[in-house]
Amino acid sequence: MNEIINVTAYDKIKYLDDTDFKLITGVTRELFNKMLEVLRNKYAAEHARGGRPGLSVEIRLTLALEYWREYRSFRHMAVSHQIKKSTVNEAVLWVENVLRESEDFKLEDLKNRFKPNEEDESKIK
Repeated sequence: MNEIINVTAYDKIKYLDDTDFKLITGVTRELFNKMLEVLRNKYAAEHARGGRPGLSVEIRLTLALEYWREYRSFRHMAVSHQIKKSTVNEAVLWVENVLRESEDFKLEDLKNRFKPNEEDESKIK
């Protein structure tokens, strides 16, 4: 019997070399891991008393970076990732809000920060 293996967007990028990782995500692996740490802390605080987990923090961040980097519609992302459009929307908004609230990041204008071929990281501390 053939088994279907569900490979997530995070699974696809986590083993890329540093150059390809930056080209795909728009951020360095170091910055990605820093974002991930902030998001994991917030997620743990929100789910300290249990509750339904939903999407992993890694997938949420990957979806947000994909949206910011490529300006894909939530509908296209939902089809690509086999999840609901509203789930993509909620994930991207959650990541934006958590990173905006964090003292570690200064996300003044996400659209300018993630323009294709943009190498300047000055908008992020």
